[in-house]
Amino acid sequence: MELRKFRTVMILNRGEIACRLIQACQELGLRAVAVYSDADRGARHTELADVAVGIGGTSPQESYLHLEKLLRVAREQRVDAVHPGYGFLSERAPAAEAFLEAGIQWIGPRPESILLLGDKLEAKKVLQKHDIPTAPWGEVDLRDGKGLRKLAHEIGFPVLLKAASGGGGKGMRLVHDDRDLEEAAHAAAREAASAFGNATLLLEKYLHEPRHVEVQILGDRTGSVTHFGERECSLQRRHQKVIEEAPAHWLSEDTRKAMCDAATRLASAVGYENAGTVEFLVDKNENFYFLEVNSRLQVEHSVTEAVWGVDLVKAQILIAEGFTLQEIFPERPPPRGHAIQARIYAEDAARGFAPCPGPLALVEWPTAVGVRVDTGVRSGSSITLDYDPMVAKMTVHAESRERAIEKMLWCLRHTVLLGTTTNVNYLQDILQRAEVREGKTWVKFLEQKMGGWKDPAPETLLARHAELVAASGAGAGVKSARTPSPWEAL
Repeated sequence: MELRKFRTVMILNRGEIACRLIQACQELGLRAVAVYSDADRGARHTELADVAVGIGGTSPQESYLHLEKLLRVAREQRVDAVHPGYGFLSERAPAAEAFLEAGIQWIGPRPESILLLGDKLEAKKVLQKHDIPTAPWGEVDLRDGKGLRKLAHEIGFPVLLKAASGGGGKGMRLVHDDRDLEEAAHAAAREAASAFGNATLLLEKYLHEPRHVEVQILGDRTGSVTHFGERECSLQRRHQKVIEEAPAHWLSEDTRKAMCDAATRLASAVGYENAGTVEFLVDKNENFYFLEVNSRLQVEHSVTEAVWGVDLVKAQILIAEGFTLQEIFPERPPPRGHAIQARIYAEDAARGFAPCPGPLALVEWPTAVGVRVDTGVRSGSSITLDYDPMVAKMTVHAESRERAIEKMLWCLRHTVLLGTTTNVNYLQDILQRAEVREGKTWVKFLEQKMGGWKDPAPETLLARHAELVAASGAGAGVKSARTPSPWEAL
């Protein structure tokens, strides 16, 4: 490719995603500038970057959400573009506008798209105009209790109250009858106002045991839009995805085609630019209903990259430089095999997923063909309460779903994380359940089938870790005597 416009890109994030973005920038020959808070001094992403600039503070508000500080560093470093990653400023239209007004390109959707699609109420109006299916819904008027009850009965109980802005389960309430409706609506509105600065709610039909499927989209500045298939995201805890996979193996080809077509039609209708996902709920009859749009790079983008053989982050950067999809992907690659991602957190799944901050004395990851680990930690790193306790994302790729599950289980068993509690054993337990192996899951599966989970064998796990530590020669400067992978010979 010729006529490259960027020379320096600043990363507005931390942890594993900052490391991922820095790698993509450097592979494209770009200078990568990292920022770090006081809590992240010496973090892995600061060592990988070409330049790392401290912005002070420890909380998100004092650091990675502090727009004025970030703008100042961007100007001082004379960056051409910024990449927000996910979380923090990634879906905040005012942040995108501020950088664009400063003459700095935002690697992501345009501010107007973020605003439109981030408002579920406005997005649903666009959907109606373009015949994209939605569950029965209506706008909530908190001043009209009688009208709210009438709307709920028209839709049919159970119903779901949802914040018009934001996500992650905040401002959301499930209501089974009208006795609790008004109280739940006011509670959801207060929560939404606190989390998103917007108390507007909508009411929609609650689907029984739906699956969660999302379509990966990319759009360029010419108005061209494409998709890179779907991801299955039904295994969630507290409205946050834990295990994701691609493709959704249970989905019929007709439904897959219709869903991907609906996603690209929506993106085209709003002139969507750069990467995003259109998310749907799917019932047992494979009827699908729009859920939301995430106007950013997704945490789970690695499973799509593994199946399609593409680099979505590089594509984001090139689109922001003005390249077209045709120039970036002159030949559209076909999907191949199956990929699974597991999110490894420093949390105690046996104690309500309580965060477990602390130092990581020893960190060792398995290596094998078709195994990828995205992480921002290494031995000696610390997990703090200031930020999300994610330790790593582990992604595996194999020729079939069954082989991918076995590969992931092998990887989790050969992961060494000493110093704090993690959810590695919980992830193994999920993947060994018959319902998961058979693909018979839904969005509340973990809550309903694995609620109150207890570690099946913590003593065994500790003993195995002790053996691994002894074998690794930790503290003596000896490299790990890692168990060979059965996939290394493939």
